[in-house]
Amino acid sequence: MFIKFLRCMCIAIVFMTANSYAAERVIEDYKIKGINGDLEKNVALYLKQLKGEKPTRTLQRYAKSQVQKSIKALGYYSPTVEVEFDKDDSELVVKIERGPATRIDAINITLNGEGKNDSQLQTLIKNSNLKQGDVLNHGNYESAYKKIESMLLELGYFDAKWPARKLEVSIKKNSAVVTFVINTGVRYQYGSIEITSDTPAEKYIRSLSPFTQGQPYKSTYIADYNLELSSTPYFASVRVYADITARKNAQVPIKVEVVPKPANSFEIGGGVSESEPRFRFKWSKPWITEDGHYLDTNMNIAEKQQDLSMAYTVPVDDPNDDLWRFSVGYKLEDELADDVYSEILTAQLQRQWLTEEKWVRTAFLRRDQETYRLGDDPEESTEMLMPGISYARKSLKGGTTPYWGEQWLISAEFGLDDVLSSTNLLRVQLQHAWLRTYLNKHLVFLKANIGAMLVDDINNVPYSLRFYAGGDQSVRGFAYQSISPENDDGELIGGKYLLAGTMEYNYQFAQNWRAALFVDGGTATNDFSDEFEVGAGFGFRYLTPVGPVRIDHAWGLTKDSKSTRLSITIGPEI
Repeated sequence: MFIKFLRCMCIAIVFMTANSYAAERVIEDYKIKGINGDLEKNVALYLKQLKGEKPTRTLQRYAKSQVQKSIKALGYYSPTVEVEFDKDDSELVVKIERGPATRIDAINITLNGEGKNDSQLQTLIKNSNLKQGDVLNHGNYESAYKKIESMLLELGYFDAKWPARKLEVSIKKNSAVVTFVINTGVRYQYGSIEITSDTPAEKYIRSLSPFTQGQPYKSTYIADYNLELSSTPYFASVRVYADITARKNAQVPIKVEVVPKPANSFEIGGGVSESEPRFRFKWSKPWITEDGHYLDTNMNIAEKQQDLSMAYTVPVDDPNDDLWRFSVGYKLEDELADDVYSEILTAQLQRQWLTEEKWVRTAFLRRDQETYRLGDDPEESTEMLMPGISYARKSLKGGTTPYWGEQWLISAEFGLDDVLSSTNLLRVQLQHAWLRTYLNKHLVFLKANIGAMLVDDINNVPYSLRFYAGGDQSVRGFAYQSISPENDDGELIGGKYLLAGTMEYNYQFAQNWRAALFVDGGTATNDFSDEFEVGAGFGFRYLTPVGPVRIDHAWGLTKDSKSTRLSITIGPEI
């Protein structure tokens, strides 16, 4: 009896040990045989989810079912699938024969209603991913439906119906028929603009509208309107939307909700540039008179540089681009560039407006009073009264962290020694920046800066108007304004001409991080005999809601010293 009991105990222990061992085993990997390309990738998406699961018969059946579904989604409705475990049940092996492909035999898309002859809808349908004769792809089918549905809403067909939306598959014939029947209904027009909150800026809210009542609806104009209002100095938040539920008589009202900024707002910030800590303070008063006059003041303080500015703006029709502005400022640089001291008082009157080609045109009259000292030379005092004009244009996508952008700035100004100026001078400058992103992770940034002066003697030109290169916004790896012609004493005196450029590549390797490689080059010269300096380096970009934090480490490749320079700046490239 005891021997029988002992035998039963041994059998039980072996059984429990085996079960315990089996319970500990999990799927660690998978292998797909018999297919490749998109089919293999689609199957892999399902199998990845099974890692860490226990190798049971239930899992085996489930895996076979999921594999069959993933293959059918790409147009193969009669696959042969075998699923087994290998390598001590830790690897899932899937053998597949995909079988014949199901191809699209016919595509029947019918538009009824006002949208029947809509060119934008017709172009979208023509360019869809659904093509007769192609292997059926369920993803393309769903994508075509969603794109048409989205376009209907974008163009204001808010009553659109789908009497038929079906995909008919014949397994016997290995064919499919796609059928869309769409009753678009009427295309709605913009209705009245309804401002839901009391605001003194109502005149500007209405004047900035990019559409008029009765114009055919298009949602992109709503987004543009929201951006224009958000760019004004008056509002802390803006929301513009079409009130679709209140539509009637073929028009949809446009609701505008704004939250005004406080009577006084303040911003405090800082950073590090050229290894020097900086402090920034801004005070804004967004609504001074009933006509929307506003005031901005800025103060930037660092050990070697301080500047203070104040601008009073009078809108004409558009508070963003059609305005008068009067500004005054003070700027001090003390050894920011080696052996240079500069102190400037400036006042400027501007008239700014937008051209039909969307350039911001600014005509200005500026008065500068400057005292400066270069090296051991005695202090010089200059004065300039300079009328001028500039054209600027900037396009961005991506907000504070743009993934696409382009920027232009063209300016010209002059002074006459007979009219409150120290010398006759004509100064022109061209700046261009270009930014693109490829495959979501690869960002390319290019920048060029060209300047020239027509003047008899560079020594008669105020220090602030001379051209220099070098620094974290110019040729990285070189000190601020260290690229310049020199006089007989080796002092940097600035040049009549400037040529500088940047090539930068960013790779986004994590959600909020990019790695950067860059090459900068430039020269400031009086006769183009000066060397073209080159700097290069690497950096990182940490993406934040207020823009990327840019950390760069650069070498001046053409300078005698092999020292490097570190800089930290906050804000987008453009």
